[in-house]
Amino acid sequence: MGTRWLVLALAAASLMPACTAAVVPHDVVVAKPSEARLTGRLYRPPGDGPVPAVVVMHGCGGVAPNAIAWGEWLRAEGYAALVLDSFVGRGLKRICGDASVLPARVRAEDVFAAAASLRRLSFIDGDRIAAMGFSHGGATVLWAARSVAEPRDGNLRALIALYPGCGDLVALPGTVPVLMLLGGADDWAPPRPCQELARRASEQGRAVQEVTYPNARHAFDASNLRGRVYVSDARRGQGATVEYDPAAHTDATRRIRDFLAQHLKR
Repeated sequence: MGTRWLVLALAAASLMPACTAAVVPHDVVVAKPSEARLTGRLYRPPGDGPVPAVVVMHGCGGVAPNAIAWGEWLRAEGYAALVLDSFVGRGLKRICGDASVLPARVRAEDVFAAAASLRRLSFIDGDRIAAMGFSHGGATVLWAARSVAEPRDGNLRALIALYPGCGDLVALPGTVPVLMLLGGADDWAPPRPCQELARRASEQGRAVQEVTYPNARHAFDASNLRGRVYVSDARRGQGATVEYDPAAHTDATRRIRDFLAQHLKR
């Protein structure tokens, strides 16, 4: 599935006018936990716009092939996609063993800073911006989701979290629609805390969709993985497994397509 995405995305890119770069660098300045200039890759669909946009937040290992694949796929679907690197500009490489150096609740400010920077671009529709993230990036998106500050919530119209860690979240206030995609066999970020979080939020009237794939593990969308891989530094050195799941990936693609179309497309 990942290879097919890339072929389709590259084919779409080949049809772009020569004067419009398909992928361009895009820096984002953040103030928390200290001022830093974050780098990113901005995937631009064909046309002058304005187009809806999605901020893509990577996991604890930095920008990985799955984040790049989603950026290509989003562009092929007609969205601008900013794959933001939260680490390099801060002198970080990997935080899987100890996420306390950049907690998800602090990193959530990156989402709002990225959305604000996109709104300044003439080809972006500032009223149609979403965010999606994986693992630590997914938890980051959920921390952004729980923010109720105004007016910055107006920058975000939809939030997507794939296999996030929800253990530190006890509530999910706010109104921005949320889609959670979880792995039932995930031993890195077990699904139950997220399932309970989604249930409580739904009971309080928040628009939350939660989907658990019973046999899927962490990183079920990472088509670059070959077989089940053990990550020794996960969970502060306790270790965990990651594995690509084509069926979960296919269904996740369908659900994300529908979710974004519902909340971002006119």
